[in-house]
Amino acid sequence: MRRPRTLWAPPTHWALVAWLVLCGIPAVPAMALDVRGPHFVDGGEILRLKGIAMGDVGDLPADENPYPEIARDWGANAVRLSIHPGSWRDDSVGALARLTQHVEWARSAGLYVIIDYHAIGWPDGYAQDKFVASDKTTTDWYDTRMSLALDFWRAVASTFKDDDILFELWNEPVSGAAEQLLGDGASWRALQPFWQQLTHLIRGQGNSNVILAAGSHWAFDLSGIAEYPLSDPNTAYIWHVYPGGDLAPHEPGLERLADNHAVIVTEWGFEPGSSEHWAGTAKSFGEPFVALLERYKLSYTGWCWNVAYGPSLRNSDGRSLTPWGAFLKRYLHAS
Repeated sequence: MRRPRTLWAPPTHWALVAWLVLCGIPAVPAMALDVRGPHFVDGGEILRLKGIAMGDVGDLPADENPYPEIARDWGANAVRLSIHPGSWRDDSVGALARLTQHVEWARSAGLYVIIDYHAIGWPDGYAQDKFVASDKTTTDWYDTRMSLALDFWRAVASTFKDDDILFELWNEPVSGAAEQLLGDGASWRALQPFWQQLTHLIRGQGNSNVILAAGSHWAFDLSGIAEYPLSDPNTAYIWHVYPGGDLAPHEPGLERLADNHAVIVTEWGFEPGSSEHWAGTAKSFGEPFVALLERYKLSYTGWCWNVAYGPSLRNSDGRSLTPWGAFLKRYLHAS
C-alpha cells in the first residue's frame, strides 16, 4: 500500500515541468497520479485502481472508519466517496466537513480516493426522482442545476489538492426516464460543453487532479467518446454496468475507447433475486463481466458499501457479506 500524501500539493505539476524545460533542466516524471494514454500512472508506473464505492458519506456512520479494513481485508487500493446534489444544496458546510473526514481517513489508509458528484439526470434539465432509503434531505435529491454543480466543484477543487484524489464530474447523465440507448454519440457531444465548463473551473483552482467524465444513458453509453474526447489531457472516462443486457454489442465501443484512453468502471454489481435493475448472479453477470474487466485491464470500484443502497456488498448487520460482496472481495484479491 502506498504512503498517503498530504492534502496539499503545488498548483500544477505541468507548470513545473514546463518551467524546467524552459530553463534547460531535464524534467523528471511527476510523482503524481495522472493519465497517460490508456493508463493511470503514478510515479512512472502503470496503476490499476480497484476498490469499493461507498455511497453518500452523509449516510455512513459518523463514528466508523472502515478504510483500514477495506485496504487490509478487502485488498482494495481505491474508494469512491459520493455527495448527492441535495446533500450539498441543503447543507454544503456539513457535507464538505463529512467529505473531508472520509477523505482523510481513506488517504491515511493508503487508498486513492474518487470524489463523486452523485447527480442522476441532465445538466440544467431532467433529474431522476429520489431513489434512496434516506430522509436526510429534502426532495430533488438529484438536483441537476449546473449552478449547484459548479458550486460543489469550486469548493472541492479549492479544498483538495492531493493528486491521489480523482474528481468524477457527474455520476450518471441521462436526459429522461425513458432515454433510449441510441449509440450514435450525439448525447456525448451534447454533454461535452457542460463537462468542459466544470473542467475549466477545476483547472482554474490550480488543480491537476485526474478528472473522470461520463457518457449518457446512466453512464453506460460510451459511443462518441473515442472520436470526440475532452480536450483536457488528464481526463479518464467512467462506465457503469449492471445486469440486464448483452454487453457484446457494446464491446467495440469500449475497445475503441480503451485503446487510447483510461477507463474506470465506478459502478457495477448484482443481487440475486432482486426486483431492481441490478438483479443477477455471479454466473449470469459477475463472471462474464469480470472476464471483460480482465480483457481490458479496466480499473473499477464495486457498488456499494452502504447497506441501505443496492446492490449492497454487506447485509443489514453491516458485517456479513451478500453474495455480491463475497464475489467482489474474492475478485479484489485476485485482480
